[in-house]
Amino acid sequence: MTLQELQDKLRDYIRARMQQGETTASALSRDAGFQQGHLSNFLNARRGLSVESMDRLLHSLGIGVLDLVDVSEIQQHAIPAVTKSAFESVALVPEEHALRARFTADEILETRSFSRSFLRKLKSDRSGERADWVRFVLIRIDVQNARGRLPAGIAAATLLLDRHYCSLKPYRRSEPNLYAVSSGELCVIGYASLADEHLILRPQNPRSAIEVMRVERGRRYDEYVVGRVCHVGIEV
Repeated sequence: MTLQELQDKLRDYIRARMQQGETTASALSRDAGFQQGHLSNFLNARRGLSVESMDRLLHSLGIGVLDLVDVSEIQQHAIPAVTKSAFESVALVPEEHALRARFTADEILETRSFSRSFLRKLKSDRSGERADWVRFVLIRIDVQNARGRLPAGIAAATLLLDRHYCSLKPYRRSEPNLYAVSSGELCVIGYASLADEHLILRPQNPRSAIEVMRVERGRRYDEYVVGRVCHVGIEV
């Protein structure tokens, strides 16, 4: 709001108080230390007021600047609105559905919001067959069904999977990627590598066994890869 707009609101406020019989031009001029003609010129928009004069007038009226501003206008300028477009909803689905291209409403357990800017920064590396897949999906692994997939002390974990990253190319130089790989109705979580016709999954928990999955004849290894784990939310 400009100073001119603020002075216009002050004029309206004073006129309203005067119309309601709460004050008069002479009383307000006297309280503020103005000549009555000075106040009259202000109310008729023939002149403006200095900041010091406005402070004196506000003090005489017993109000502050915020009393002249609508609450909605204060909220709009004081706290930037966080629009829905800043976030993206990601579906949490059962592990056995994680390799489906898309999900029905019945297959979605819940949705969680992630920063859209965070998701857009993630690099993809997929085969062309996944172009129409929903890119991000969440799965939840709890300790009862963990099968040694969770580090000690963690009761459950929610994993954000990038299903457009299904190659074994390192996402970051010299750092192995953590993947979710489909094994029956469960997802095996580990650092993946390929040896002949087998996918080797090394778990995060060093006490857990390495899993070896044979790639069936006529299939590619990336058909088993659900996606790269790009975010982990843990429960302890």
